[in-house]
Amino acid sequence: MKTVNLLLAMEKSLRERLGQLDELKTKASRYTLYDDNKKDLPTYDIKAVDKKITAINKALFNINHKIKESNAKTMVDIDLDYDSLVSELE
Repeated sequence: MKTVNLLLAMEKSLRERLGQLDELKTKASRYTLYDDNKKDLPTYDIKAVDKKITAINKALFNINHKIKESNAKTMVDIDLDYDSLVSELE
């Protein structure tokens, strides 16, 4: 069990990591065997990066789903007459 606040913080962190991995995947796929700059960069297995991206996307989906599920069950006590607020002016 995790709090909604913790899940939101984890979601933010995972989105940042996802951005980093997307950038890494893009950079790694741009270099060819003939590019001299390639030897200056660490080499990563594109399939491994893609698996990590997929896992993070699944985790983000699950976090989002659980937060929305929690919100759907949470009742809020508020004194509000919605009908009168949205009714026509007299």
